[in-house]
Amino acid sequence: MIARVCALAALILAAAPAAALADGDPASDVLPAQDAYYPYSPPVAKPLVSALDGMLKKLRAEGYPMKVALLESTGDMGSYPTLFNNPQRYADLLSSELPSQADRKYTGALHLLVVMPGGFGGENLGDKVNQALAPVKIVAAQQSDGLARAALHAVARIATFAGHPTKVPAAASASAGKSSGGGGGGPSALVIVLPLIGLLIAGGLAGFVLRRRSDGRPDTPA
Repeated sequence: MIARVCALAALILAAAPAAALADGDPASDVLPAQDAYYPYSPPVAKPLVSALDGMLKKLRAEGYPMKVALLESTGDMGSYPTLFNNPQRYADLLSSELPSQADRKYTGALHLLVVMPGGFGGENLGDKVNQALAPVKIVAAQQSDGLARAALHAVARIATFAGHPTKVPAAASASAGKSSGGGGGGPSALVIVLPLIGLLIAGGLAGFVLRRRSDGRPDTPA
């Protein structure tokens, strides 16, 4: 019975999302398929995810596609924890990993914005990027939601300075509150998987003990 429970636990771990178990570079894995990478924990509130995804979709349709990476903690850095809160160095690394696969439908240069509690980084955001970002503040106390709000303001201003007038969504100015559930990354799958494994093992052991008692055998050797 114990062997069966352990085998089942191994299967559950094998089925867990690769992003939760890998130790590579999560943003570089996610951004080829979508325009924004969101922190795993805490998750970004759904209205903010919808607002940023909608803005990036609109800009893509207008011919100015951007990739945005929000990194709340070293947990989002994968194999590069030393680059946390060093947004420009990480942007340099991330941009080198993306160009060949980041956007097969767009042949222009990659527009990349990196947002961390410690500041912004980016590649190919225009000559006026510093002017665009100057008034944008990152409220680190708001954690992942603070990064998303800053990204909404930053993307709108960068696009506007690049000739694509973009309004800041109302969600960016909403008062900070508890996250209503994330969209981009969500909590690590291990947070859900490990307690489940523990319950399965405990249940298997309990069943094993009860069967021994029903057979009249002691729980431990005499």
